[in-house]
Amino acid sequence: MRPQIFDDPDTMLSAFVQPGDHLHFAATMSRANALVYALARTRRGRHDVTVSTAAVHSSAHALALSGAVKHIITGFLGDTYPLPRPNPLYADLLQGQPFTAEVWPLWTLMRRLSAAGSGVPALVSTSLLRGDLRDGKESALRPIRLEDGRLADLVPSLRPDFTLVHAVIADPDGNLVLGSPEGEGARSAAAATRGVLATAERMVDGLPADCTGLTVVPGHRVRGLCEAERGAHPQSLSCGPATGVRGYDDDYGFLAEVGERCRAGKGRGWYEKWVEAPGDHRGYLRTLRTRTPRPSDDAPVGAAGPTEREQLIVLGARTVADAVRRGGVRTVLAGIGHSHLTAWLANRLLEREGAEVRICAELGFLGMRPSGGDVYLFAPRHAAGPASASSMEEVMGGIVTAGAKSCLGVLSAGEIDEHGDINTAVLPSGRWMTGPGGACDIASAAPCVVVAQARPHRYVRTVHHVTSPGDRVRTCVSQYGRFERTGPCGSFALATWLAPPGDPAAEPAGTVAATTGWRTGTSGAPAAEAAVRRDELDALRALDPKGVYR
Repeated sequence: MRPQIFDDPDTMLSAFVQPGDHLHFAATMSRANALVYALARTRRGRHDVTVSTAAVHSSAHALALSGAVKHIITGFLGDTYPLPRPNPLYADLLQGQPFTAEVWPLWTLMRRLSAAGSGVPALVSTSLLRGDLRDGKESALRPIRLEDGRLADLVPSLRPDFTLVHAVIADPDGNLVLGSPEGEGARSAAAATRGVLATAERMVDGLPADCTGLTVVPGHRVRGLCEAERGAHPQSLSCGPATGVRGYDDDYGFLAEVGERCRAGKGRGWYEKWVEAPGDHRGYLRTLRTRTPRPSDDAPVGAAGPTEREQLIVLGARTVADAVRRGGVRTVLAGIGHSHLTAWLANRLLEREGAEVRICAELGFLGMRPSGGDVYLFAPRHAAGPASASSMEEVMGGIVTAGAKSCLGVLSAGEIDEHGDINTAVLPSGRWMTGPGGACDIASAAPCVVVAQARPHRYVRTVHHVTSPGDRVRTCVSQYGRFERTGPCGSFALATWLAPPGDPAAEPAGTVAATTGWRTGTSGAPAAEAAVRRDELDALRALDPKGVYR
C-alpha cells in the first residue's frame, strides 16, 4: 500500500496524530524540523503527546514553547551551538516543567529503539550499572550476568507509535533516501508500531539507480509523506550527488539566535515569529526568504599568546596524542565542547608525525577530517567522503562498546569529582544543565580523558549527580596541567604543570587549592609542561579562526 501524500506537514500530522500518541523524531544529520514546527502548531497548548528524540536543542525548543508535549524521553536538553550549554527553558525540568522527562544515555536509548526495530523485547546495556541516571528506572531494567562474568542490564524496547523523519528524496511508494551520516534514522523507522511520517526535500518519480552508500527506508513502513523544501532548516541537509538534490549547511545565525532569545527570556517572541505567525511550512519559507542574514559578531583571533581556554585545549591535545603514541588507541571518540576541539587538534598534531588515529563522533562520523573555520562538531563537512560517514550503531556500538580496548573517549564536564565521576545533568541548586548525551555510554565502556577548566564549582569533592561514572577516567586535563590517577581506582594527583596564562609566578599547590575543591597533592614534583608552541596555537586557531573556544 502506498503512503498517503499530503500538501503540507500540518495537514499530515493532523490526519494521523491522536491524543496520547508517542512520536519519535529520528536523530539523523537532517532533523525533521518542519515536522517539529508542525507538531507545535497542531497540538499547541494540549500537553497530550509523548516525544522521544536523541536531543532537544535549537528548533526543537518549539516543543517546549508550544505546550504540545506532555512527556519527553531523551538524552539531552539544552543548546549545542556555538557551545554546549544549558537553556533556561529546562531549568525546572526536575519539577516537571515544561514537561515531564525521562532521561536516558544516548546509546542506551538507541538500544531500546533497536530492540523494537529488531522485534525483540529487550537488548543489553552496561551504561546504567552505576550512577544517578538509574534512579526511577529500576522497574524497567533487568540485571543479568553475561557469560564473561560482567554485570549488565536488559533495557526494554521503546516502541513509538510513529517515527518522524526528514529525507533527501522520496518516491510515490514511500521509499526514503536519508542523508549521511545516518545517525539512527533507519533503525528507529523500523521501531514504530504504526509507521513513519516523513517529509522529503524533493519528491521523485523513482529512486536513482545508483543509491550505493545511501540509507533507504523501505516504503512499506511509510504511512504519510509530504514534500518540504528546507525541511531540516536550521540544521543541515547532507546528500550525495546521486540524489540530484543540493544540500545546505547549518544556519549558524539562526541556531545562535534561538539560544540567545531563550536565555534572554524572549523565547516566546522567537516562537511566535518562526512557528505560529507563518501558519504552515510555506509561510515559514516565506519568512525565511525575507530574513536579513545575521552578521558575524565573532572577532578574528589575533597573534597574541594563548588564552586560558586555548592552553586547556592544547594540553588536552597533548594528552590524547601521548595516549596514541603509547600504542593501543586506534579511535578517539570526541564529545562536544572543549573535548572535540581537543580531539581535532590532537589529530592535526599526530598527522604531522605520520601517526594515524580515527576521530569519531556519536551520530556516525567515522574518521572525521575537521574543516578549519567550522567548530560545530556535527557539521557535515567534517565527514570527508563515504568512508567517514556511517551510523550511530557503528560508532557507539562497534567502536565504543565492542572496540573499547582500542578506543579513547574525550569528554567535557559540568562537574567532576575526586573519583572521576562526571555531572552534566543537575546543578546543586536542582536546576537542569544539559544531560548525559552519549558521554555516559562512552565513560561506561572505554578509557577516557576529561578536558575541563579548573574552577571551584567544577572540580568538586563529590558531584551532585553522577551522570557518567568515573571508573574509566584516566586523566583530567585542566588549563595548567594534567591530573593523573595514582592507580587503577586511585585518586588524582597533579602530574604536569604549566603556569596559567597571565600568571607566570603561580605555584602548583596554591593554584590547585584556589581553583579546585579537590583534596589532592602533586605526584612528587609535577613534570614541567612545555610552553604552548606557536605551531600548536596556529593549528588550533586554524580550526577555530573566529575564536569561539577562545
